[in-house]
Amino acid sequence: MMTEPFVRDEKEPIVWIAPWINGDKKIIAGFTTKEGGVSLPPYDSNNLGFHVEDNPTHVLNNRQLLANAISVPLDHWVLAEQVHGNKVHIAEQRDKGKGSHSMETAIPDADGLVSMENEMVCAALFADCVPLFFADRKKGIVAISHAGWKGTVNKIAQKTTQAMIQLSADPSDIEVVIGPSICPSCYEVNDHVIQHIEPAHQNCYDGWDGQYQLDLKQLNKQLLIEAGVLPAHIYTTSYCTSHDSLFYSHRRDKHPTGRMIGFIGLA
Repeated sequence: MMTEPFVRDEKEPIVWIAPWINGDKKIIAGFTTKEGGVSLPPYDSNNLGFHVEDNPTHVLNNRQLLANAISVPLDHWVLAEQVHGNKVHIAEQRDKGKGSHSMETAIPDADGLVSMENEMVCAALFADCVPLFFADRKKGIVAISHAGWKGTVNKIAQKTTQAMIQLSADPSDIEVVIGPSICPSCYEVNDHVIQHIEPAHQNCYDGWDGQYQLDLKQLNKQLLIEAGVLPAHIYTTSYCTSHDSLFYSHRRDKHPTGRMIGFIGLA
């Protein structure tokens, strides 16, 4: 049985990606929990999303606490707009700070970020959608993508892999961690969603009569393998954001609720 790739930090509201903690190139990568922040109910307490009607000062304070915890200033963070699409942006030095202090400055129309820059963190917001963390440790290339069902069926996992390959990554060297997100038993969808899933991936859902349980983690894994990522290099968490009270869940909590951040960067 595969070992859980995330390790909880009891001192900080973070679960770290264990396979990369002692890599050849130091990678800073993890996922926040909903604990340890300053937001008030119903966002209690570590909401990191500006777009959910929380007090923006509290959100910024929470982001600053995270920046302090990982020793990367907010001015070195990059976030995308996240429109449930499949566009991937290659983040460069000039992008530092975009989306870190407000939504308005985020990279427009993108749901994935790829970087070769040192001392810069690529980050994305989640509350059930699948966080995909990518790293080619040999070439020093990292990425993060936001894969809800729309991004997943539109193959953002493959688009991100292709963007890394354009930057000289070898698919056989790319490692991917599939992060905390909703599990199939908590994720019921209808025919409108299922009709977008290719026949080759029918094993990723179960159900009938317009009610299906969809395994987005498994679907993304299969798409990554089709893109050339080795199955042995794909690590999938057992955390479910809906089951586990450590996390916000849009399905479980309804509106309003907060957002976690997934982050990855090269030190």
